[in-house]
Amino acid sequence: MSMTAQNPKKFQFNFQDLILKLHSFWASKGCLIWQPYNQVVGAGTMNPATFLRVLGPEPWNVAYVEPSARPDDGRFGQNPNRLYTHTQYQVILKPSPEHSQDLYLESLAAVGIDYKKHDIRFVEDNWAQPAIGAWGLGWEVWIDGLEITQYTYFQQVGGVTLDPVPLELTYGLERIAMFLQGTRTVFDLKWDNVRTYGDVKLQDEIERSQYAFHHADVEELHELFDKYEKEGKRAVASGLVLPAHDYVLNMSNTFNLLDTRGAIGVTERARAMGRVRDLAQLVATAYVAQREQLNHPWLKNEGQGDKETRRGFPLVSLSPLLPVSPAPLLLEIGVEELPADDVPKAQAQLGKLIESELKSARIEHGAVQLFATPRRIAALVADVAPSQRPLDEWVKGPGAKVAFDASGNPTQAAIGFAKRSGVDVAALVVDPAGLEQGGASYVYARKHEPGKPATEVLTQVLPNIISKITFEKTMRWNATNVAFARPLQWFVALLGDQVIPFEYAGVSSGKTSAGTRGEGSPEFKIDHASNYQSLLTRRYILADMPSRRAEIARQIEAVAASLGGKVVHDEGLLDEVTNLVEQPTAVLGHIDAEYMAVPTPVLMTVMRKHQRYFSIIDAEGNLLPHFIAVRNGNDQDTDLVRIGNEGVLRARFADANYFFKQDIQQPLESYVNKLSLLTFQSKLGSMLDKTKRIEKLVAPLVETLHARSLPMAQAAAHLCKADLVTSMVVDFTSLQGVMGREYLLKQGGDPVIAYAIAEHYLPRYAGDAVAKSDPGIIVALADKLDSLAGLFAVGLGPKGNADPFALRRAAIGVVQTLIENGKRFSLRQGLLAAMQLLPVKWDKAA
Repeated sequence: MSMTAQNPKKFQFNFQDLILKLHSFWASKGCLIWQPYNQVVGAGTMNPATFLRVLGPEPWNVAYVEPSARPDDGRFGQNPNRLYTHTQYQVILKPSPEHSQDLYLESLAAVGIDYKKHDIRFVEDNWAQPAIGAWGLGWEVWIDGLEITQYTYFQQVGGVTLDPVPLELTYGLERIAMFLQGTRTVFDLKWDNVRTYGDVKLQDEIERSQYAFHHADVEELHELFDKYEKEGKRAVASGLVLPAHDYVLNMSNTFNLLDTRGAIGVTERARAMGRVRDLAQLVATAYVAQREQLNHPWLKNEGQGDKETRRGFPLVSLSPLLPVSPAPLLLEIGVEELPADDVPKAQAQLGKLIESELKSARIEHGAVQLFATPRRIAALVADVAPSQRPLDEWVKGPGAKVAFDASGNPTQAAIGFAKRSGVDVAALVVDPAGLEQGGASYVYARKHEPGKPATEVLTQVLPNIISKITFEKTMRWNATNVAFARPLQWFVALLGDQVIPFEYAGVSSGKTSAGTRGEGSPEFKIDHASNYQSLLTRRYILADMPSRRAEIARQIEAVAASLGGKVVHDEGLLDEVTNLVEQPTAVLGHIDAEYMAVPTPVLMTVMRKHQRYFSIIDAEGNLLPHFIAVRNGNDQDTDLVRIGNEGVLRARFADANYFFKQDIQQPLESYVNKLSLLTFQSKLGSMLDKTKRIEKLVAPLVETLHARSLPMAQAAAHLCKADLVTSMVVDFTSLQGVMGREYLLKQGGDPVIAYAIAEHYLPRYAGDAVAKSDPGIIVALADKLDSLAGLFAVGLGPKGNADPFALRRAAIGVVQTLIENGKRFSLRQGLLAAMQLLPVKWDKAA
């Protein structure tokens, strides 16, 4: 990936220097320096120093280099950054240290990266490796748009839940070296002061790519896969954990080779991955049992070599000075970077919880103002009462017949209720005036409770609020085992100028907040809740979400206008970028002319999906050779940030261009039969089977709709799914249909057929356009009717909110297409026609 260093003309370290610097840094932090494993691995995670050592309670801090083989990424040495074997630097910190992000940024400084001059991002990454039963949450770490590290808090490995939680840092060494050295291709990297990376590795890349794509014997590989599984299970049965793990690695690499050869269909893929996972879980379970039998010997040395620092603030005491008048309340929840989608959800929940919990606590208050960025979720509540409202109410108890016996004496039910209510049993009243039930009688207790000081009550209310904020995906990170979207880092809790002391998830509240990531997260004090906004503004933190969004929109529109263009409208991207930054600064970048020949939808998709860049078009809608990135930081050193982002995009486009050139070499027609490897649904067959049903459905639909486009519609139906097995669509699924259109046009196909291929997926979402050409309408209806008829027939219709096959959207799409085109059509007849083509039995009456 072509990058620039901080000084493009002078690099600081060659490739092996980079490794030695990381070794030195992590050794100084107490890590054992391990070795690459003597088997082919797909990632540093597969080395037993990670896969096995993260299991169980024993502490483990380790760092090592791991050459990682991914056959499908092989490019025969022709791509500037995509490699069959890339080099990872793996760090495991178990248990995960507090404020590990600061430690990680320190490691970047150790290899010569001044992160304050660049755009450092922690971008959501929900990591999972199903083949070994492993998952965790964390981030991709970006520098000027370049992913340089995978940063993961492991939650499970080998199907085993991890406690304590380990932190994995996986550095991409080639990417970091290219960034530091400013090279445009990985093969130009200086390995040492004499040899280049190409001198050392190019031939290896060429030969391994040739083997993986052209020479690996599929039949032999299938046999090896079976043998490795058998021998691995035999090793486990003999109690030999490490030899058994070797066979997990052998199975994994063999699977990857088969996949690269195109020899594994969708259904077979799931089965094969399941077999690898089963053996991996057997190995993991055996390792855990083995360490238990050894009585966890490393627990005896716990703490040796442990250099982690815990930077908490001591829990302060509640001030004896009680507030006497209403004051603003501030609760700021400091976190490691939240996923962009979670930022608005957390803000909304915090607002509702503040209202409901203060009401339940009988604390009156004024308006609630909310703030949210990736690193802080906050509420500023006006005019919070100095104390609770006194409680004076009737509390309903058991029925009178249960509370008193026939002689009128209180039963145990009445006595227990009185005790719980804090009153004497003689004070119980049957049906007080105004509370009669109009039927059975009940006893009541009059509960009197004076209002406590708000500061005292809030010590319980505020942590309760935090505990009730929920997320779709959560993680654990420390010994408290509290789960949140990402680790909690600090709490600011103030009523006026008084700290509301509490502790939650091992973090205690105080007055101290943190500045922006780009400035090194400097701590600063908030002296009074009323000064919160001004203190953030002074530090250039735009914490108000609508204001931040508007500022980003203003900046990018101004940049585009300076070129005589306009930003491509994309509300979703604007929302995402808004919640990736605290201090937005728009940066204009340039696209190399050689890539402007790649179809525009590809370029725009790459910019949006991978880099979160905004595209710019001219008045005619043509893509301009520029993009806009939004930096999370100030407007200093923007040339460095721009050059870095341009380099990243150059590499992304090089890969897309590679896919495009590979795909276009074969006629679109040649991909149709390959659809047999892609399963639509197990009972309904492959995507090729679905394509054939769509083709057969075209004729009756043309007749029903009185269309005159049968040949065109049939041709479009035949090709409508072909691009699903092209390299481009495999990597960019959102381009399905679009690439079919582009490839057919490039190959001189009929434009009517080409546009019908793209149209048949419409509408893709609410408010989207619908197919307009007759062939497009016909194929769109045929595709959706086949999905509706088939998936309902096999019992996969929507249930409740669950609609995994988007059948509601398909049904709405059918209706919307007909209405917007003014077509009269019997849905019942259309579904019956589709049902007659299904390979499964169906209930005609239904």
